[in-house]
Amino acid sequence: MANIGVNMDLQPLSGIEYIILVEIVFQQVLVLIFCLFMASHGHSLRRRCRNRREVRYHMSVRVPKIISHLHYIINDNGSVCIDKLRMDRNAFHTLVLLTKDIGGLTNSKSMSCCEKLAMFLNILAHHEKNRSIKVDYIRSGWSVSHAFNECLSAILKLTPLLLVNPKPVLEDEIEDRWKWFEVGEIIA
Repeated sequence: MANIGVNMDLQPLSGIEYIILVEIVFQQVLVLIFCLFMASHGHSLRRRCRNRREVRYHMSVRVPKIISHLHYIINDNGSVCIDKLRMDRNAFHTLVLLTKDIGGLTNSKSMSCCEKLAMFLNILAHHEKNRSIKVDYIRSGWSVSHAFNECLSAILKLTPLLLVNPKPVLEDEIEDRWKWFEVGEIIA
């Protein structure tokens, strides 16, 4: 063997030095094995997690559930519609038509006007939070908030139609139902 210019002193190792050297080599071998495992299997682990997320949030899986839930509330049973939305089915469909025609509420790419208005009425009727509505209607929190704001602006456009100024009762009213109330008198 040719002399390269490195002078190596080959003395035998003591027991402690030998144990320390074996431990260092063993740790380096474990790190090397871990790196090789992650290099070979890490990609498949990430792909598996990504696929699980895609299935969980994929629209083709969620749409049938969304439609069946909305159909259950609005079309199946009148008592469920009254319980959830605090109005019957006919009044709900009339309100949908009013918000579409006058209020300017439109169907979006992934949500119908009926679903937006049902979420809006459910939030108002039961003082629900975004988190519980997004679970019930299988939507994201942003979608629920955006639909609520769209419905609110559409309902506010309906205020001249829905809110009517009351007519005052005159003193010379003929009907008997108004005779118990006198104008200008405060009863304490």
